[in-house]
Amino acid sequence: MSLYPLLLLIAAPVLGFAVNELQPEPLFLGGTVTNFGQFPAAAYIVTPERSLCGATVLNQNHVLTLAQCALNATYNTFNPRLVRVHAGVLDLNSVSASRQTRLGDVIFVHPNFKAHSLENDLAVIRVQSPFNFPSNEIEPAVRQTRIVANGVVCNLVGWGAIAVELDLNCQFQRLLQLISDRDMCSSLRRNMPVFENMICAGNTVAIAAGPSPCEGSLGSGLYCNGVLTGLLSFGINCGTANNPPTYTQIRFFNPWIEQQLNRTDRPPAGFSPLSVLESYE
Repeated sequence: MSLYPLLLLIAAPVLGFAVNELQPEPLFLGGTVTNFGQFPAAAYIVTPERSLCGATVLNQNHVLTLAQCALNATYNTFNPRLVRVHAGVLDLNSVSASRQTRLGDVIFVHPNFKAHSLENDLAVIRVQSPFNFPSNEIEPAVRQTRIVANGVVCNLVGWGAIAVELDLNCQFQRLLQLISDRDMCSSLRRNMPVFENMICAGNTVAIAAGPSPCEGSLGSGLYCNGVLTGLLSFGINCGTANNPPTYTQIRFFNPWIEQQLNRTDRPPAGFSPLSVLESYE
């Protein structure tokens, strides 16, 4: 058994006490601590069923996350007023002056999300009150519009656990992730192929100490040359082999994202994407 899980088990009650709404779980292995200003669009959400899911600030009123993060166990959207959105956070253990917390107002889930294959795994959350801009700690993401070639080194960002004696600090970190060939990734994991509107990046072989994403990294943003390129959707392998990290590829969804920012209708809480229901018929 590695030292990291042992430290996590020992320290988890400490973190749970410090931030009551978060039940800690492994987030990153082998990450590098970052500072404010490096990835100011990074955010996270807390829902009735998930202690933490990655999100990205789109503008003062909206964040981007995964459909998985906005749907409950029966694939219905949460009541948006029960979803908390946090931005401007460096450490999950403490509440800083830079942290801005908002409640959700409306949730827009991609209507073609497929639960069995995780295609079209995106959702936009509109918040009840806008984030305060300008801010040194919070800025909208620049979204990818171009192909990112295999072999490019990108950054996966989120909150990773760092053990210090018997305490566990969940600090904002980045992982270097190498863009991999989609066909190669699909061949490693035949039951979950990497479709064209996905991107594969990260470890493809067993790595005992990282760098690799763990379960708490769902929805974290992948940045290539500082531009939001993907959201971590599956293949959250925590250092194991043959399960490469796979992301919803943002460049394929920019028109849909823009449409959500200007929508005037309000999908009711409990909405379920039709394709999810169809996949079980």
